[in-house]
Amino acid sequence: MIAKKTALKRSWGAKALANYIAGAKVKGEKLDQFWLTNCNAGDGIEDLDTAIAEIRATQALNQRSKADPNYHLVVSFAEGEKPDIDVLKDIEQEFAKALGLKDHQRVVGTHINTENFHMHIQFNLVHPETFRMHTPFRDFQILQETAAELEKKHGLQVVQGRGKDNERDNQKALDKEANTWEQSFSGYLKEYKGELLKIRDRATSWEEFHEGLADYGIELRNRGAGFVFRNMDKGVMEKASTVDRRFSRKNLEMRYGSYKRPLRTRPEKRQKTRYCRRPLDPRLENHPAWKSMIQGVLGKKLSWRQYLELQAGVDAEAREALELQKSYFQIIRGQETTMARNRQIRARMSNNLAR
Repeated sequence: MIAKKTALKRSWGAKALANYIAGAKVKGEKLDQFWLTNCNAGDGIEDLDTAIAEIRATQALNQRSKADPNYHLVVSFAEGEKPDIDVLKDIEQEFAKALGLKDHQRVVGTHINTENFHMHIQFNLVHPETFRMHTPFRDFQILQETAAELEKKHGLQVVQGRGKDNERDNQKALDKEANTWEQSFSGYLKEYKGELLKIRDRATSWEEFHEGLADYGIELRNRGAGFVFRNMDKGVMEKASTVDRRFSRKNLEMRYGSYKRPLRTRPEKRQKTRYCRRPLDPRLENHPAWKSMIQGVLGKKLSWRQYLELQAGVDAEAREALELQKSYFQIIRGQETTMARNRQIRARMSNNLAR
């Protein structure tokens, strides 16, 4: 089990976070179980809108703190492990107790759209009676200790090496890839992580480092107390230290000195590659179905997954691509299929311009 505090970009506020946790366009595709805790509105998904209003009203009664009063906890389980609802509710209660939030309002949902079954817990940090805001102190250590205790209590699989080094995945990016079957910017950075580290090791100054990143359509920017990688074309960002700790502010400034912005932008024609829409399965980048989607009107409205599931019934190429995509997921999970054995999956080439 891995428990971590996380944040959703553009999801500040109780309503946005609660709707993300409860959101599922197709029944059973993303949301599995859902419940509310300590809300007078009720405890089911049909009570969500009223519960959100209740939570926001509680938060409005605290005028002292200007910080976000919502705490988002993600509890991920080992691959193939899915605890019973009674166990999940006990886990939720125990984390709440450990964080000092036992009496606080909570929105809870379990998601089944990634390889690892996981639970989202939204805590209202404002107490529903005193209206004081409680911010957990040293929560990282509390979460790790509580996770270890709950593994023993419920006989759950122990996650080896659990800790900060294992918590570098962007859960929102993983959710996006699982829902769209398209590579996220986070996935793109992980794919080229080796090349980016080579740039870091070779560069002797900030300018050389910036020029190397520009070859991949990436720039490094200040954000808060750290750095983010930003895609030059689409503007999407990822925390740099999430890709690798060697890209943290501390490590980069130890190497190059105080941060300096790039002096110029590398011409696009000199880029080696850049982030753009790609299917998760590298075999399908040149598949007729993929080309039809991105060149057509539907490609502007639908994700790769939506397109395949819509067209598979009427288009043989989409049907074949759908089967290939499914076999790809089986392969990366160690479940080889007949179709997969007949087709070789090759890694993307990093020395060509991205399609």
